Amino acid sequence: MIKKGNSFIVNFWFIIVLLFILFYILYIWANLLIPFIIALLFSFAIIWLSNFYKKLKIPAFLAFILSLFSYIGIFWLIWKLIWTNIDELIKGLPLYQARILEIYSDFFAFFGIPEPASITELLKEINLQYVFTLVIGWFTSIFSKMGIILFYVMFILLEYRYFKDKLYLMIVNNSQKMEILETLEKIKKDVKSYFVIKTIVSFFTAVFSYFVMTFFWLDFAIFWSMLVFILNFIPNIGSIIAVLFPSLLSLVQPWFTLYDSIFMISWLTWIQIMMWNIIEPKFMGNRLNLSPLVIIISLWFWWTLWWIVGMLLSVPIMVIINIILAKIPVTRPIAIFLSEKWELQIDDWEELSKSRKKLLKWFKDKFDKIKKKK
Repeated sequence: MIKKGNSFIVNFWFIIVLLFILFYILYIWANLLIPFIIALLFSFAIIWLSNFYKKLKIPAFLAFILSLFSYIGIFWLIWKLIWTNIDELIKGLPLYQARILEIYSDFFAFFGIPEPASITELLKEINLQYVFTLVIGWFTSIFSKMGIILFYVMFILLEYRYFKDKLYLMIVNNSQKMEILETLEKIKKDVKSYFVIKTIVSFFTAVFSYFVMTFFWLDFAIFWSMLVFILNFIPNIGSIIAVLFPSLLSLVQPWFTLYDSIFMISWLTWIQIMMWNIIEPKFMGNRLNLSPLVIIISLWFWWTLWWIVGMLLSVPIMVIINIILAKIPVTRPIAIFLSEKWELQIDDWEELSKSRKKLLKWFKDKFDKIKKKK
C-alpha cells in the first residue's frame, strides 16, 4: 500500500520514466515521425491559409485549392533559387579554396613565421567541393521523403474534417471534452502565432540582409539570404550561423578588403540583433512562456534526436509539451519549472473565454443535431 504522502513522488517518477520511454521511441522511430510532423505542420499551414482566403469571400473548395497551390508555388520558387545558387557555389569552391591558401601563406609571411607543414598539407588535401556536396546532401535528404510527406498530408486533411466529431463521441464527460478542446485550441493558437511571427520576422531579416550583401557585391547573395531565412527558425544559434557563412565568404573574395568585410559583418550582425532582440520580442510577447535556458537545452536535446529538423521544431514542440504538462495536476510542477514565469496574461484569459463560448456553441449545435436525428 502506497502512503498518500508518497503518491505524488511515485506519480512524478512514473511520468519521468514515461517521458524517457517516449523520447527513446521518438529517437528509434525518427525516420517515420519526422515526415509525419512536417506533414502535420504543412497540413495546418494549408488550413490556415485556406481560412484566410475564405475571409476574402472565396468559396471553400476554391480557397483550399488556392492555398495548396500557393505553398507549392512558394516552395518551388525557393528551391529553384537555392539550387541554382548551390550549383554555382560548388563550381566556384576551388577558387575560394585557392584564396584561403593564399591568405594563409600571406599571414605567416607577414609575421615572418614559417608555415606549419602539417597544417599546410591538410589544407591542400581538403576538397571543399566534396565537403560542401556532403553537407548539402544531408540538408536536402528531407526532400527525398517528399512523397511520404504528401501522402501523410492527404490523409491528415481528410481526417481533419471529422476530428471534432470523433472527439465528441469518444469522450463522455462534457467537462473533459471542454478541457481537451480548450487545450487543443491553445496549442493551435500558440503554434500558429509562433510560426506566423517567426516567418514574417525571418522574411524581413533575409530581405534586409540581401540588400546589405548586394550593396557589398557579395557572391550568391540570394542564396545566403535564403539561408538566413531558414536558419532564423533555429532559436539563439541560428542567427549566429546565418551571419557566419556570408562573413567567411567575404574574407576570401578577391575584391573584398578587410574593411569591407568588417563593415558588411557589422551590418548583418546589427540586423540580426535588431530583429532578434527588439522586433521579434515585441510581436511575440510572452506567448511562448518558456525559460530561455529551457529553449537552449531543448535545442540541443532535439538536435540529438532529430538533427536539423529537431532544431527547427524544438520551440513549438516544447510549447506543446508545456501546455499539456500544465493541464495535468501531477506534471504541473514540471510545467512551472519549464516556463519563464508561471502566470497567464489577461489577453490569454480573454482568449480562453472566447474559445470557451465557441466550444459551448459547438456542443449545443452538435447536441441539437443528435436530437433531430433521434
